[in-house]
Amino acid sequence: MGTIPLFRGFTDAQLDEIMALFGPVAVDGELLFNEGDAATTFFLLIKGEVVLRQDGLGETYHLHPLSVIGELGSLCGLPRHSSATLGPDTELLQCPVTELEALFAKDPPLGLRLQKNLLELASDKIQRDQVRLQDMRANIIHTQRAMKRMRDFLLASEDTKVSSPLHDVIEELIRRNRRVNYRVSPPLALTAGLRLDGDTQAKVIQLSRSELTVEGIQGAEGDRISGVLQLSGPEIPVSGRITSVADGRVEIQLDLLMEEYAAGLEGYLTRVQMLDFLV
Repeated sequence: MGTIPLFRGFTDAQLDEIMALFGPVAVDGELLFNEGDAATTFFLLIKGEVVLRQDGLGETYHLHPLSVIGELGSLCGLPRHSSATLGPDTELLQCPVTELEALFAKDPPLGLRLQKNLLELASDKIQRDQVRLQDMRANIIHTQRAMKRMRDFLLASEDTKVSSPLHDVIEELIRRNRRVNYRVSPPLALTAGLRLDGDTQAKVIQLSRSELTVEGIQGAEGDRISGVLQLSGPEIPVSGRITSVADGRVEIQLDLLMEEYAAGLEGYLTRVQMLDFLV
């Protein structure tokens, strides 16, 4: 147990107290949990294999003993960000977060030690994510420049039956890769909403300098829409056109904002992006 980063620095007696909270896991089938499930328990893999999958990203991870699974989500009350399935002859222990919190209430230094370890794990994760993001940005810039060269080559070349459709595809990719279209998801600390006429409230799922994704409103592709964008403080009048509707979510292409309102949106986007940035 002492080799697991989450439990680093604990005495043997403290580790015994924590381990007393763990019990065996009884799973009916191979599925341990689904993406989006409430995380109220974290697990300790002691035998076999657990496979984590993120369907939206196409990522797959194979975990082997000893591994802690779901500690950050469960201790912070987050939904599961992946699904987990069990390999043959897998054995797990589980610890309900409520029991762990009760132990920390009786022994605050124990809770403080685990909180410090959890913050170190989170900061280490953010640091690694920063490296990956830098690589992704460099790749996007390289790809964007290459697509612009391809577009310019098509424009300067003799037309063929593939010139126009190929140009349109490249132009659309260039447009989508522009920095103005980079999206963020509002966190719990900086919620965002869209208030429409009649005080109808829509939840903002994602937003950028030029687009919104909301849920909780009705509309069809091509419809015009206007309202007030509420950004945990600033309120910005916006209008735009619905570009797609799917699975209860509405995509809106925003009209050009006045300078002062664009600055307010930019300030909000910066605050959200800073939550992902390790200073």
